Amino acid sequence: MESIADAYSKRERPERDPRRVLAGGLFLVLGTAGLISAIAMATTGLFETLGLSVFGARKLAGVLAGVAIPAILLGIVIALPTEKAALRGVLGGSLLALIGVAIFQFAYPYWWSGATTGNPDLTLLVVGTYFLGTIVAFAYVFVAVATFKTRNTPGDKVTVEITTEGETRTIEVHRSEVAETISATNRSHSNN
Repeated sequence: MESIADAYSKRERPERDPRRVLAGGLFLVLGTAGLISAIAMATTGLFETLGLSVFGARKLAGVLAGVAIPAILLGIVIALPTEKAALRGVLGGSLLALIGVAIFQFAYPYWWSGATTGNPDLTLLVVGTYFLGTIVAFAYVFVAVATFKTRNTPGDKVTVEITTEGETRTIEVHRSEVAETISATNRSHSNN
């Protein structure tokens, strides 16, 4: 069987770059920490120790969570040996989500649903922009993860275990030759 490096180079797939794996892991850790911080900020009295008002704590929690989710999605795709199109798709979706976060930063609380300031309500714009961005990013993450296993089977080889009279043999063959190999083995066994 050919080596993994040879299989990837024939298909012109990028090799695993340890820097990408490290960068992806860093995005995952920072995103997870941001999400946990946002949950703690919104659900506990932590904001009081930071000298924030309830609205300030909610705004900070919204920004932290809003940035954390695209960071996690980017971390997944950066760490995998994905196609550049998948990475660009996640980057585009994340950028759109971050635009939603920026609008939230501006809109909350005075331009938000329930505000009594008389300003226009920007809640739907924020939620819609963020939702669209995260859906696009999720779609590209899904594509990257769903096709990863296919790319991870170099040469389309499969391993076939054949057991005859208590003896087990392991043979690696091309996927298209599995039935033929099993038939040939059965024929040779019946001739003995």
